[in-house]
Amino acid sequence: MFRLGAVGAAIAALLAAGAASASASTSMAPSLRMRAQAVERAHLVPHGFFFSFTTVALQTTPVDVVRNGVTYSMSMTVYQDAGSGGTLQLRLSRVAPDGRAFQSHSYGFSPQSGIHLTYDKKTLRTAALDTTTAITPSQVTGAFTATSVKAKTCRLYDGRMGTRRVATGTMSWSAFDVVTSTAPFFGTIHTQPATARIIKDPGCSQGVVVFSSAANAVRAIPKIGPAIVTSAPHERYVQPCFFNRALGAKVGPGRFFGFEKAYRYPQIFQYALRASQVPPDEGEFHDIEALAGRSSLPKPVKVGAGRFEASISASGDEFMTGSATFTSGPPAIRTGLSCQAGGRTRPFARLTYRGTLEPDGSSPLVAAFDTLPLALREGTPATYTVRDYGRRD
Repeated sequence: MFRLGAVGAAIAALLAAGAASASASTSMAPSLRMRAQAVERAHLVPHGFFFSFTTVALQTTPVDVVRNGVTYSMSMTVYQDAGSGGTLQLRLSRVAPDGRAFQSHSYGFSPQSGIHLTYDKKTLRTAALDTTTAITPSQVTGAFTATSVKAKTCRLYDGRMGTRRVATGTMSWSAFDVVTSTAPFFGTIHTQPATARIIKDPGCSQGVVVFSSAANAVRAIPKIGPAIVTSAPHERYVQPCFFNRALGAKVGPGRFFGFEKAYRYPQIFQYALRASQVPPDEGEFHDIEALAGRSSLPKPVKVGAGRFEASISASGDEFMTGSATFTSGPPAIRTGLSCQAGGRTRPFARLTYRGTLEPDGSSPLVAAFDTLPLALREGTPATYTVRDYGRRD
């Protein structure tokens, strides 16, 4: 399975699904959840970008965890790829009442000594998980017993045939203590999931995720993707028409705000991130995602000689509040570009404004993380990119 170690690698593909269902709040939450899971998995896997034919994953069924009167849905996933040690990810998430905003918190462990996940390689009927002392002071030790196993023959990525198995069953735990640095959200987690499933994928071609233009997709929100991974390649002429305009601001190490107007969708996607690496092999990833009206991300307009501005506003839900003002000089313009949409090639010009994003005094831009709120700082460097599909040269 291909995986891209970049925040934003799945933005274009999954954002489209989320925006398409924006009119139905009940379907919006799962769409945001899908994107968040893809982004978190990409961020937490060590070594960034790798390929593996065989992947085994133990995934627990979500259970409720309550902290300070707030209910989160918690799940744990242990990944084990051929030729590499295991990775454990604990994830807690909740959705705003209107279904248009999403907050999640992930704690990942990738010890060099590996996490021991053993299983019946032929039937998946039984499995055992033991972190031993690899992630001390955390420790997770448990056993899986299958109640059903389903197998499906598939064509592998290399052209051969293989069998993908999925076993569902129950978990019993002798230890479940996951220590996080974010107390009271979430301190040490002791809540034990009762059920789980194990997936063994030998590399089925339909299960291989290939982001054909993923390297370009990280550029959808400026400063976010490039700040976490190496620079994306130059814009290609055959890329999909990802977005109309996007604004990104790096508040500090691992802390970002992003705004994007996806191509052909009226809603504005808003994003806040707080990520950190805890040496040697632990990582935290906190993100808020929300959908807002089109007016929350207007194009920069000229307000004076060589001066452009845009008034940015948050979605207004309990997770993203406040507003900010983007200010820059004249944009750098690149013409002669094109992208593909609906089987057609669309020419466009790219306008890049480089300036600052200033919080509004009466209502500063804030991402209200339960773990620790993230506020926009004064004079935060920001980049605003506009694709003008009406310009050829």
